[in-house]
Amino acid sequence: MKLPGTATQPENIQIAMGKLDIGKGMLFLDIGCGSGAVSLAASRYTDRIYGIDRRHEAVEASRSLVPGGNFICGEAVDVIPGLPDVDRCFIGGTRDIERFLPSLRERAAPGFRLVVDVARIGMTSKIVRLVEDHFTLEEVIQINIFRGYRLAGDIALKPVNPIFMIVGRGD
Repeated sequence: MKLPGTATQPENIQIAMGKLDIGKGMLFLDIGCGSGAVSLAASRYTDRIYGIDRRHEAVEASRSLVPGGNFICGEAVDVIPGLPDVDRCFIGGTRDIERFLPSLRERAAPGFRLVVDVARIGMTSKIVRLVEDHFTLEEVIQINIFRGYRLAGDIALKPVNPIFMIVGRGD
């Protein structure tokens, strides 16, 4: 199912999994869960998967892909306060992040880790400041993926939407 928005590329998901360092039994939260691809990757490490998306079709897609997960349709700012403590969180949906990040901080378990994927430069600067306000900023990286395709008997590279990855942790 094709959902509006930009899907998280498989390579970005694998980098995020490495940065999150999800352990067995940890609670993983996927904000803006979309197709469920990030939650599916996280389910290889833990069976405690939660996802939030404002789009009903995204929640249904995630439920289909990760049947054991708990996927909730709603606004993150409204859903997060009712969740158990969160060990690891991936944010792919950044709308209203300034509203839900304080709630996420309240639900953050000891040792909490966070990854935020962002496509826009201005939004990256804003989210870096927000992460610094609520968590400890570890790093900001830019990821560029190029996919090969045949051209005139050779291989050329076409860029895929570059992203910024913001990594933070709780104290």
